[in-house]
This record gives sequence, structure tokens and C-alpha cells, in this order.
Amino acid sequence: MASKGPRTLVASRVPDDVYQILEERRLATGVGSVSQFVADLLSGYAGRADLMRELDHEALLKGVMPAA
Repeated sequence: MASKGPRTLVASRVPDDVYQILEERRLATGVGSVSQFVADLLSGYAGRADLMRELDHEALLKGVMPAA
């Protein structure tokens, strides 16, 4: 597997209901793991779509991932 570059671990405990939403949306978008899904979401939120690895930024902008 190719390196994803320098990264920092960010750990968070989320409510079970929130995790279920993340998992459902991860599966719907085809991202390989919840960790990568959240990393891609945070990259997009931070305005760094260039760092998104698996989540389609264009789909995100079109509302595929609306707020719950």
C-alpha cells in the first residue's frame, strides 16, 4: 500500500448513534474504513480536498453527504 503521507492520530469517542450514521454513509460512498471516511470529511471541511483519498469531493458538494 502506498504511503498516505505524514498524518497525526486524532481519536474521538462518538455516540453510538453517530457512529452508525458514519458507518452507513461510509458504506454508501464506498470508502474502505470509518477512519479514512472521517479523515476525508475533515480534509474537506478544512478546505483541503486535495488530501481526500477515497471520498469523492464533488459528490460531497452535491449533497451526497447531507447533515443528519
